Amino acid sequence: MNKVHPTSFIDETAVLGENIEIGPFCTVGPGVTIGDNCKLVSHVVLEGKTDIGNDNTFFPFSIIGAEPQDLKYHGEPTELRIGNGNTFREFASVHRGTVTGIGETLIGDDNLIMGYVHVGHDCVIGNSNVLANYVALSGHVVIDDHAVLGGQTGVVQFLRIGSYAYIGGASVIDRNIPPYAMGYGNRLEIKGINIVGLKRRGFSRESIAAILDAHKLYYRSDMSEVEALRRIEAEIGDVEEVRLFTNFIREVGGKVH
Repeated sequence: MNKVHPTSFIDETAVLGENIEIGPFCTVGPGVTIGDNCKLVSHVVLEGKTDIGNDNTFFPFSIIGAEPQDLKYHGEPTELRIGNGNTFREFASVHRGTVTGIGETLIGDDNLIMGYVHVGHDCVIGNSNVLANYVALSGHVVIDDHAVLGGQTGVVQFLRIGSYAYIGGASVIDRNIPPYAMGYGNRLEIKGINIVGLKRRGFSRESIAAILDAHKLYYRSDMSEVEALRRIEAEIGDVEEVRLFTNFIREVGGKVH
């Protein structure tokens, strides 16, 4: 059974699942679908063509599914799709896609989107990521899985951040960040690999050592990027965790420096 506070507005075309809690002064607009066990604490706005999965929580003043902040957008029908188990904290804003992009913004499962985070149009966020307070993603940013972005970090458009990356606070990301990388700064510099995060995620000693060797060859040797990548693949390319690193570099065209 759903619980809807009498001060909230639910459009007649909105589709609600089961066991949903909608607190005071919320707005659920036309075209919104909400899955089971979701909670809107208060003063939440859900609008646009927005499809929300199960077990998501939206804290006060979060704005989800708003029109993209793009001067080329002229009211075309675009979408936002959100998976399961995500948390959107106070004043988070997530915008729909654009027809000049992929037409939709995508958020996977089990992400923590903290206060005042901005997720721009056509972004693709995977699973189990943490975006700390005031993180701003420009349009067309891709974040894979299990990444952590520190507070007040900005990401330039059309960039990708790999799985298990850790970015320190107040950084400006103007390049692609490969999996496992740890870095910070304005502009961001990659300092090493996210050893603490990998241990917490249960990576073996052998896997971490192989990732570290790959990182040293690519970033700390005198070889060219092409040579380093070839040597990594020849010597430790059979390690699954290393393949995630090398595949990422090839997919982004080597643009990680």
